[in-house]
Amino acid sequence: MTWEMERTTQPVARKDYQCQAAFWIDNDGGTEGDYEPEDRAAIEKARAENWMIKKGTQYTKTEGKWEGEFEVFRARLDLDAICNKYDIYQDI
Repeated sequence: MTWEMERTTQPVARKDYQCQAAFWIDNDGGTEGDYEPEDRAAIEKARAENWMIKKGTQYTKTEGKWEGEFEVFRARLDLDAICNKYDIYQDI
């Protein structure tokens, strides 16, 4: 499936949000050796922060229709970059 009528922005969080890229990383099945050291460090930092997008930090936000329903996808910039770098977003 793909996004329809999507709009992607990089706003600053006005409150804490759950990072949805974390779901993809957690379910990717990758091991420590599958990531470069700086990417593994970013993943561990995000895990230590409970996969949250913290208030006051910039993040990526995609809004649009997904499978016919309006959805909002929010992700930390570091985790979104990792998902894109390693093609973890398989069906997006």
